[in-house]
Amino acid sequence: YRLGKPSKQYLPWYEPVLKTARVAISIITLLKEQTRVSRLSFNDVIKRVSEFKKDNRAFISSDPAAVERYIVVHGQIILQLFAEFPDEKIKKCAFVVGLANKMEERHHTKWLVKKKKVVHKNEPNLNPRAAMMPIASIRKAMQATTTRLINRIWGEYYSNYSPEDSKEETNCEVKDEDENEEQEENEDDDGDANAEAEAEAEADANANAEDKPIPMETQKSPSVSKQPRQCSTEEVSWDGEPVSKTISDKPLYKRAIVHGEVVVVGSAVSVEVDLYELPAIYFVEYMFETSKGRKMFHGRMMQRGSETVLGNAANEREVFLTNNCGDFELEDVKQTVVVDIRLRPWGYQHRKDNANMDKLDRAEAEERKRKGLPMEYYCKSLYWPERGAFYTLPIDSLGLGSGCCHSCQVKDAGRAKEVFKVNSSNTGFVYKGTQYSLHDYVYVSPHQFTVERAETENFKAGRNIGLKPYVVCQVLEIIVPKGQKKVCEESTQVKVRIFFRPEDISAEKAYSSDIREVYYSEETDILFVEAIEGKCEVRKKNDLPACNSPVIFHHVFFCDRIYDPSNGSLKQIPAQVKLRYSTGIVDSEIAYQKKKGKGKQEESELEVEKQQEASQENRLATLDIFAGCGGLSEGLHQSGVSLTKWAIEYEEPAGDAFKLNHPESLVFIKNCNVILRAIMEKCGDVDDCISTSEAAELAASLDEKEINDLPLPGLVDFINGGPPCQGFSGMNRFNHSTWSKVQCEMILAFLSFADYFRPRYFLLENVRNFVSFNKGQTFKLTLASLLEMGYQVRFGILEAGAYGVSQSRKRAFIWAASPEETLPDWPEPMHVFAVPELKVTLSHNLQYAAVRSTASGAPFRAITVRDTIGDLPAVGNGASKANLEYQSEAVSWFQKKIRGNMAVLTDHISKEMNELNLIRCQKIPKRPGADWHDLPDEKVKLSTGQLVDLIPWCLPNTAKRHNQWKGLFGRLDWEGNFPTSITDPQPMGKVGMCFHPEQDRILTVRECARSQGFPDIYKFAGNIQHKHRQIGNAVPPPLAFALGRKLKEALDSKK
Repeated sequence: YRLGKPSKQYLPWYEPVLKTARVAISIITLLKEQTRVSRLSFNDVIKRVSEFKKDNRAFISSDPAAVERYIVVHGQIILQLFAEFPDEKIKKCAFVVGLANKMEERHHTKWLVKKKKVVHKNEPNLNPRAAMMPIASIRKAMQATTTRLINRIWGEYYSNYSPEDSKEETNCEVKDEDENEEQEENEDDDGDANAEAEAEAEADANANAEDKPIPMETQKSPSVSKQPRQCSTEEVSWDGEPVSKTISDKPLYKRAIVHGEVVVVGSAVSVEVDLYELPAIYFVEYMFETSKGRKMFHGRMMQRGSETVLGNAANEREVFLTNNCGDFELEDVKQTVVVDIRLRPWGYQHRKDNANMDKLDRAEAEERKRKGLPMEYYCKSLYWPERGAFYTLPIDSLGLGSGCCHSCQVKDAGRAKEVFKVNSSNTGFVYKGTQYSLHDYVYVSPHQFTVERAETENFKAGRNIGLKPYVVCQVLEIIVPKGQKKVCEESTQVKVRIFFRPEDISAEKAYSSDIREVYYSEETDILFVEAIEGKCEVRKKNDLPACNSPVIFHHVFFCDRIYDPSNGSLKQIPAQVKLRYSTGIVDSEIAYQKKKGKGKQEESELEVEKQQEASQENRLATLDIFAGCGGLSEGLHQSGVSLTKWAIEYEEPAGDAFKLNHPESLVFIKNCNVILRAIMEKCGDVDDCISTSEAAELAASLDEKEINDLPLPGLVDFINGGPPCQGFSGMNRFNHSTWSKVQCEMILAFLSFADYFRPRYFLLENVRNFVSFNKGQTFKLTLASLLEMGYQVRFGILEAGAYGVSQSRKRAFIWAASPEETLPDWPEPMHVFAVPELKVTLSHNLQYAAVRSTASGAPFRAITVRDTIGDLPAVGNGASKANLEYQSEAVSWFQKKIRGNMAVLTDHISKEMNELNLIRCQKIPKRPGADWHDLPDEKVKLSTGQLVDLIPWCLPNTAKRHNQWKGLFGRLDWEGNFPTSITDPQPMGKVGMCFHPEQDRILTVRECARSQGFPDIYKFAGNIQHKHRQIGNAVPPPLAFALGRKLKEALDSKK
């Protein structure tokens, strides 16, 4: 449609659109005139359009660069016209491909917004879940208590925000592999299923389906734009004599005069890299002269905050050092740039002084801006997108002028790891930085020995069926091809002995065996080195590292039997087979005891007790906020890194559960806003506290004991928690009320605790959609807040199923470490699990995954439903007996670990279904993947005499619009995994697959707890709904354990 005559307000928008349409029509006409459309490339078309005469209605400019700029900026309109043109050749011509690529390079890509179907009030809502409301939280929406720093960062962002600011913004989003999987993910954070479902829809709306993300490895330093400069090379000269020489004998200088300005080593300069982008800022590491007399500098790029993952949440004056470096000619320097390498004293005691300095600094910057003076930047962090992290600046290695660059050394070390070497005697080789020798044990990709699994399982709880762990092998011989000048991994082979696993024999054998057991065999094979995935150890059973929880982090197996695949025999290794076991210590915590007499045993036990006491003293004093029933604290405590001294939880049943399991902790069953206000009042910092009068009144009403028990700055080493973020979820419009809504968000209070206490470490846990709420703004502002405090920060998404629970549960985590500490790495996933790499999109479409996917292999097999709950006694619908006998011994490795020393089974209680749902459950076949589709199409008579449909009418009639309602009234598969644990399991809920594999009932509280990795000794409080809610909201303790192990490693590395 064409408007007849636009209004004055609309005219500035209308004219360029109409002009662009004319340009597109002219280009289509050009292409149609060609005998072969493919002859004209993007550049050819640009050249032709620049040749248009001025009286042509599609004339843009006679400068091809200006024409290209116009067409790329307005590319969305042009591509839309091409997409609707009826000629397929023109639709897919080289110009269209070239334009799309150019738009992607310059981030002029289009947002695809999915339209939501509106259900009108007078129409019935056919969604079967519409009537199912989650348990309402009693938490009142109180404005968050914040420090002034947090209030300023978030308040300034939302008060300055306008929709236009985000037009070219790159979204931080998770690339989903399964849209429906999000539905089951989204209910389990604090119960607000509807809000999170909106967040998911919003994340989908923001996702660009046409994006082709650039792999992280392809990130390069921008090449300098060689535009003709008016000045000559005589404007560049050295200021002073050479101070030393590089390794390649090039003279090094400290100072240079460039276009009248002094450039010194350790300063920053701007270099023009693109006509249409801001000049790049480089930190000068050293300056040198080539043998041909070219005056050069080696620089490390300093990225503006807006070019990092922070996007528009970054401070416009902050730049980040990167590892992108290169050599540049001094004549390409545009000008010098003031960058303050900012170092601030760390700690809660320096907060006020640092805040005052920052306030003066901001005032000076505003004054410079008002006077029109050049912007002065500051830098206090190193941005490393390949690691998803911001680190403290490596001050000791910056700007030394020695001809060495720390970034180059990092790259060289990375390249050195990729060099493949075989020693002269062919008894060892180095592959991917790891040394291998004869008789070493190695992991080999399972695909070397098996065909690809058939894609037969399309129901969620069966996704891991058929996945294989790595094959454990022993290197017997290294075979190097003769006559080759250069040895490479593609041609070098190894002869290996194959060790079998219990699952290679049968599922029953796998179920009853230790997950770490392997079997010796006489089977050998010859493989290329490329098949090797890593190194492991095989030991005697009593030489295994201690393992008291169902979490594995050592690559250690045991072997005491031999397996013959030809006849299926399994027996003890005969004396004549001399198995060469691994030697050496796995780590300092191996704690097996060889009992050699009573005295020695008592001495050993005394030593263990002493070590445990010392361990308690060395643990981090921890504050758990939004603690729930304590899943995060439990896992961290099991790992030996933390001691939760204080916990804050608003909901009473969850707080009571925390007390039951952590009696050593001081638990505040209060609103965290009130607790923060009370702490700041106690310390005399009310001026720095922004809170409501209600929070102040409630803080004043705390009794003397509660006031005395409050944690104080200086006493807390570690803060962790998972703040709920429902309020953000539905906000996709920005107006005057947005900030008032944001102020009620608990994440502001959570970050304010971190700001006020300044602990050594900080850990935030949240649903995986946390990184995409509000186009990523919540996530970005959280990172920006922690960086402003001075923390080092790392972010990523982990799948709990890869860490030893039989459940798909993806969670976003943010680590923060003080500048004086080591930032923890992500734990290595140890179990196979059918999930792709969980990537976060950064700036420039770069992507970061915290850990690799284990779908193609991992050290250990996936934990199954049978492993998890197969030993529990049968109970019926609505079972309510609090304590039961186990009735049988634990069978699987997981069951033995999860039971511990428990003699009585608790909380094996089941939600009671109504009569109709029970009949439906009884008629669901007891086979994998069975759900409502398997119900007979018939009517049943209830005890009331009422005749009703067995299949709920709404399911078949709305199935097309809802992915066939897969999984509703679904049974679990013994050999599969649990879906995401939720707060209210029911057959028509968000995760409808909640029926026991063989019994006609909903899963019990204890079964759900085991699916999360809670030990049987763990207690829950309140009624059955409260208990399910506590479990569904918790962090799986095994995942928390894995995170705690890496935190412990970070602490130990510092020692």
